[in-house]
Amino acid sequence: MAEIFISIAAKISEYAVDLAIRQGQYLFRAGRFIKNLEKEKQKLISTLGSVQKRVEATDKTEQVKDSVLKWINEAEKLVEESLINLNKNGQFDTISFPAPIPGSEYLYPGNIVYFKSTKKAPDQILEALQDDSINLIGLYGMGGSGKTILVKVVGNKAKTMNLFDRVVLATVSQTPDIKVIQKEIAELMGLKFSEENKASRAIRISLGLQSKQRILVILDDVWAKLKLEDIGIPCEEGNQCSCKVLLTTRLRGVCTLMNCQREIPLHLLSEEEAWIFFKEYSGIGDNSPSEVLKVASNVAMECKGLPIAIEAVGSSMKKKPIEV
Repeated sequence: MAEIFISIAAKISEYAVDLAIRQGQYLFRAGRFIKNLEKEKQKLISTLGSVQKRVEATDKTEQVKDSVLKWINEAEKLVEESLINLNKNGQFDTISFPAPIPGSEYLYPGNIVYFKSTKKAPDQILEALQDDSINLIGLYGMGGSGKTILVKVVGNKAKTMNLFDRVVLATVSQTPDIKVIQKEIAELMGLKFSEENKASRAIRISLGLQSKQRILVILDDVWAKLKLEDIGIPCEEGNQCSCKVLLTTRLRGVCTLMNCQREIPLHLLSEEEAWIFFKEYSGIGDNSPSEVLKVASNVAMECKGLPIAIEAVGSSMKKKPIEV
């Protein structure tokens, strides 16, 4: 009899304590869990009732064993307490928490159109990212040359190549707000601030960047010298740091002021490349009327080889009459 109790009790305990199942498995297992628990509960109740009837039917000349009475007492408690505990433990204030911020593959576009004029830059960036002696890289080029898109794609590719465990991006802008930059970096690193002052936040970011993870920090649209230590990036004055930093700027002088170990230019498109790019977005083909081709070509040249301008103007002219 005691063996029956031990077997059933162990089974119920197994289901009672094994509630910390993984979220992805919960929906699959929940139904089976409840079904099995109910089955075992009914089995115990049935066995308990049977034993109690046998005890009640015992001849007055016989004495019920202490082990049997103990089993009945513990079985009754187990049925009652298991159900109470399960009901109590099922009362949650919340049943979820914010999911981690998606990785770089959600943030960075997967494709980019490369031309001869622009292909060299991403190759040079990837080469520098794989060089252990280089921690600070600067990409410079005119506004509208496509620097932001390029570093996003390169960052995503670097992660795909397993060069980094995490890639984070923050926009600096012409009037940088250190707290905003810190917030962008922290969110993508999965950090939470309890501090309000910039110095304490910088320490928390610095500790996060000095973890065992390989992290690439992209600082986009830098206009002047920026003190990385103010943000919390432990990489100042060209010293070795625990992460790599890739910044974009319109001015090569900023790369020099920031002590970038590699200064990489992003060139504009040639006239031929600009025309090919413009036709792609405007929908104009080589078989279009000559007057359309002439006007479109002039418009494409006015975009001065800037991919962003070519894409915007070309798209706006799609299916428009020549007068437009």
